[in-house]
Amino acid sequence: MKPTLKDQLKEWKKQHREIKSAKKKKPHQKPQKRKSEHLSESDIKSLMGMNRRGLHRGKGGAWK
Repeated sequence: MKPTLKDQLKEWKKQHREIKSAKKKKPHQKPQKRKSEHLSESDIKSLMGMNRRGLHRGKGGAWK
């Protein structure tokens, strides 16, 4: 006689529990430390846009 659906499911669960327990968890890794950037003062000013030409109001509108 064929086993019932419930019996088949119980058997399937038993088989798959063994597989899950065989798997090992990976050890927790520490996050990598980022290297800090050392920028010179002139690099910082150029990133902020202080060395660029600005717009000036004139007779015909804004001029560079």
